[in-house]
Amino acid sequence: MDLTADALWLDFEALANTYPHDAGVRLTAHLARWLIEERQRAQLPIPAALHKVAQTVVRAVELPEAPPGIPSAAAGA
Repeated sequence: MDLTADALWLDFEALANTYPHDAGVRLTAHLARWLIEERQRAQLPIPAALHKVAQTVVRAVELPEAPPGIPSAAAGA
């Protein structure tokens, strides 16, 4: 990753602005799901706490397909 901290934050802020204003619930759910998919893809263990948090947040909202900028492992990423 060749982004400075400021550039990374600006990219994250632009991504966050593509979500509805729901106190970050959908963004958190997508990021949690993406993190677990990436850890599975890299064959890294998933801490039980992370898995439980991700499951809880993902269940809290009905998630559509992964939004632009967050590839889904299920989509062949």
